[in-house]
Amino acid sequence: MYGNMENGLKKELSDSELINSFLKDELYAFEALYERYRKQLYAYLYRLLPGQHALVEDIFQQTWIKVINQLHGYRHNQKFLAWVIRISHNLAIDHFRKTKREGQNDFGDDKNPLLSDEKYEPWKNIDRAELSEALEDCMRKLPADQREVFLLRQDDISFKEIAEIQKCSINTALGRMQYALRNMQKQLSEWNNKGNL
Repeated sequence: MYGNMENGLKKELSDSELINSFLKDELYAFEALYERYRKQLYAYLYRLLPGQHALVEDIFQQTWIKVINQLHGYRHNQKFLAWVIRISHNLAIDHFRKTKREGQNDFGDDKNPLLSDEKYEPWKNIDRAELSEALEDCMRKLPADQREVFLLRQDDISFKEIAEIQKCSINTALGRMQYALRNMQKQLSEWNNKGNL
């Protein structure tokens, strides 16, 4: 669609430069932003809402429409990906509020996880495919707020930005990450003890 020179230029431009160009009606700039972050956003939504493909597609599309409509209000002191993820997070929350299926987002069940202090590393005897599948399964079983923190950290989103996305304190975001890791460690331990290695 664009020449090689323009494609190379799009890759060199920062997010802020692309946003400013788009706001000056240079449409290629939004296409570059979309191409830069579409896979990360889709992967985040897909893992946040496992098995809900239609909902993932819907929120993915709604997110980009909102990004276009709200780009003039973007503050350049935050990561663009974190800003986009915050929009998709809010759309997901709105969806669950509308359908009254929210309720599993409570953090209460995880206050006293049964954990061992001993260092346990069940992954040492697993091949990569088995480990990847086991980790995905563990992640899907996490409560929604813990799963989201875990996924956001995998996308290099700071705890400060996660706290803004989840509308909680930084300490709460850190606590959710700690519980997520402990829960996954516990699940991997149980998985190993069932003879899945």
